[in-house]
Amino acid sequence: MAAGSSYQFGRFELDLKSYELKLDGQPLRLEKIPMELLIFLVERHGELITRDQIIDRLWGKQVFLDTEQGINTAIRKVRQVLQDEPEKPQFLETVVGKGYRFVGDVTIRSEEPPLPHGGRLSPPGIESAPPRNGRFWLFGVITALVVTAGVLGALWPRISRSRAEHSGLYRSIAVLPLENLSGDSSQEYFADGITDAVITQLARLHALRVISRTSIMQYKNTHKPLREIANTLNVDAVVEGSVSRSNNRVRVTVQLLDARADRHLWAEEYDRDVRDVLALQSELARDISEQIRASISSEEQLQMKGRGAVEPAAYESYLRGRSYWNQRTAEGLKQAIAHFQHAIELDPGYAEAYSGLADAYTALGYTSFWSPKDSFPKARELASKALQIDPSLAEARASLAYTKLYYDWDWKGAEEEFQKAMAVNPNYAVAHHWYSVLLTARGRHQEAASEIRRAHELDPLSVPISTDIGFELYYARRYEEAITQLRSVLQTSPKFPLAHLWLGRAYEQKGMYAEAITEFEQAGTALKDWPVIIAAAGHAYARWGHKSDATASLRRMNELTKEEYVTPYGIALIFAGLDDKTQAMNWLQNAYDDKSHWLVWLNLDPRFDNVRSDPRFQELLQRIKF
Repeated sequence: MAAGSSYQFGRFELDLKSYELKLDGQPLRLEKIPMELLIFLVERHGELITRDQIIDRLWGKQVFLDTEQGINTAIRKVRQVLQDEPEKPQFLETVVGKGYRFVGDVTIRSEEPPLPHGGRLSPPGIESAPPRNGRFWLFGVITALVVTAGVLGALWPRISRSRAEHSGLYRSIAVLPLENLSGDSSQEYFADGITDAVITQLARLHALRVISRTSIMQYKNTHKPLREIANTLNVDAVVEGSVSRSNNRVRVTVQLLDARADRHLWAEEYDRDVRDVLALQSELARDISEQIRASISSEEQLQMKGRGAVEPAAYESYLRGRSYWNQRTAEGLKQAIAHFQHAIELDPGYAEAYSGLADAYTALGYTSFWSPKDSFPKARELASKALQIDPSLAEARASLAYTKLYYDWDWKGAEEEFQKAMAVNPNYAVAHHWYSVLLTARGRHQEAASEIRRAHELDPLSVPISTDIGFELYYARRYEEAITQLRSVLQTSPKFPLAHLWLGRAYEQKGMYAEAITEFEQAGTALKDWPVIIAAAGHAYARWGHKSDATASLRRMNELTKEEYVTPYGIALIFAGLDDKTQAMNWLQNAYDDKSHWLVWLNLDPRFDNVRSDPRFQELLQRIKF
């Protein structure tokens, strides 16, 4: 079969020069492996292509991955983009037990042959003669140059704009979830882990805005058009691809796409031993940054340098730990701790595992699943250990800042650590998010709004960040705006419990007690018997005049102390609602002795306004270093 520069079949064109599949002239999105398969089938259209031939063409004879799954996935994606039905194929026919055949009518378009005589055209059968007069020839050349210059002069602004638009200078990027092609669904965590690592590596670049994991993972196992994804995330470029693993070998296939023009820019495959996976992640991120021509400082180049080998079992345990940590449930966090600890046992110098363990303990402390004294000191110790091994870990910096804020009440130290985390990784949305929380607690609301906006830009689909925009408006006592924001969150995520919790608190401050209780009940549906919600409802009942319901909330809190940790701050809150100032102050003192992290909000929490003038309250604020 003669090779062509492009193949036309139906309304589709397979352009080999630009490595694009087009429909009516518009580029379509197709990953590298499916694209290579389509090219192979179209080149051999009408012939039966066996699965062995496909394996040999796409992966080579020494392949180690599950090729059956890989072929099936590639065939499915080709059919999807061609809108072809397996039962009634217009293009791709399955020959059961044998292979596949491209059955569509194909027109081959080849490159134009080079012109004879150095490109001068002559009528057929007539040789071109040299010019008879040198002056005439020179005049013709000058005339042509003048005309060409005039045309270029007229076109130059348009050409310059085109070069600027497609110069390869990209300022924002999204790394979509890499697809697991291992043929084993239990390996999903591994593909997700590689995705996370590449995002983290690229996020170190100050010249680039990189979308965070939370927003990216919402596109896992979806097939939305590239333009729609890019518009939603507001990015210039998108990376997509796949991960396949077999024993101690891993292969990552990626392609880079211009999200604005929906066109293919670059593709590559990486085949490594699992021990070299950290170096692979750095290499991949470095290659992507080069392709998009991102500006990289010498310090950033050093940070993106591969970190050497890692024990495969330790890396696997670390990825499992991160998978459980992302669930943010009490049980999930306990599982995460077990996996992070196992990773450290296998590789005591594994900085990321210490950082992950610190994150798990901070989460347990913040959610009040564990007492502050059982969680935050361990988190501080582990984050410090991670930074001793690798000072460039923004996650460890942020966890250390978190403990300084919520446990040590070291406001200055916490702010410095957050700023260091953002200096190392300017795209770490969590650091911007948590820093905005510190600024809110300090009453620096304008700065807090700027930081939470930055976090939202980096993680636009994060429900917790969108919720905390409302949370920060609440503490700024802008209740109407908080209500509007939190209602908008619940329109897209109607079951998110923290949005219901903060909306209920905003309703309470507006005197809308029935609406507040409804929201607390909605939150309690997802987080049953969470003391934070019981305390919020108890305070609202008390202010509403339903003292029996408030007292019932107190009894439930006391019952829960026999089963789990209950923050004294919540009990103090209900007594404040009942206007029992003595008991409220006693329980706030207990919260201080317990090192309750909720005390960082004591200076702003409007629910304690009725005891704010008490001298003991003011003394407590001083001890919390306000």
